[in-house]
Amino acid sequence: MTASPASAAFSSDEPMRIPIAIAPPYDARLLFERYAQVGNRARLVRLEPERRRFVRAIRAGGTALPVAVEFGGDVEAPTAAAAMPAGTPPHVAAEAARAAAHMIGADVDLAAFYACLSDDARFAALFDRLRGSKLLLDPDPFECMMKTIITQQLNLSFAGTLIERLAVLAGDTLEHEGHPLLVFPDAESVARLSYDELRALSFSQRKAEYVVDTARAVVDGRLDFARVERLSDDEALRELTQLRGIGRWSVECLLIFAYGRPDLLPAADIGLRNAVRNVWGLDAQPTAKDIDAIGAAWTPWRTYATYYLWESLRLK
Repeated sequence: MTASPASAAFSSDEPMRIPIAIAPPYDARLLFERYAQVGNRARLVRLEPERRRFVRAIRAGGTALPVAVEFGGDVEAPTAAAAMPAGTPPHVAAEAARAAAHMIGADVDLAAFYACLSDDARFAALFDRLRGSKLLLDPDPFECMMKTIITQQLNLSFAGTLIERLAVLAGDTLEHEGHPLLVFPDAESVARLSYDELRALSFSQRKAEYVVDTARAVVDGRLDFARVERLSDDEALRELTQLRGIGRWSVECLLIFAYGRPDLLPAADIGLRNAVRNVWGLDAQPTAKDIDAIGAAWTPWRTYATYYLWESLRLK
């Protein structure tokens, strides 16, 4: 999780490419389409749809390196690869490729998800429009936790601005093919910040405290992401909500976007409740209790059912 400072630049020689086995169906076009519409303010990911790839820094082997995740093939026979600088040590390249595969949900079996909910006409219509759409995860749980805390009760555009400001303040920058690429800061770097430094970047006092205090909890061992990975969903919810500034929604987002847990249902999420109201044709927004009842039928794919419902708002 922690790493040494990133190098300023990498070799311009032919990059090293490691193939990624990706379970079909997969439609990379939908990934780029989604990010073009919802916005990608933080310069942590460079989207290049015309080259069918995105680029971001990934921590591996005690350093940070630029990794281009490249897509090929078609929806029913997709291919992918992780390209990184020439001369990257093999063990670092392998670790970075595993992180890239995790990010794109390479092993997620959408066919099983579609089959599970195929009898629901509301989802069948979404499956027709979103076939091959998978979540894009964060490669590092600390980064995910920071983004989640920052996003709490903010619109996505302003949250993206604050995430980028934190990365500029405490992170690093790589050069990749002549473009700067932000490296999200590690826990030690964020833990060294003062609340006032974040307040100067338009963080609220409480949000500044939650960001810095959570980073300090990681540094002193009170928050161990390797341990969280071994916990059940319920155990993680009970344990992490003991930390100040981390509520149920934040833990659910961490389990979804850092670890790719397949059966989370963030019933209190406003976007999900709005989507269910639209897709189900309800007269009023359902409550979290209503979502729990409706979503029981989506097990063991409640995470992906939620994701497709979120995407229905974008399509609408």
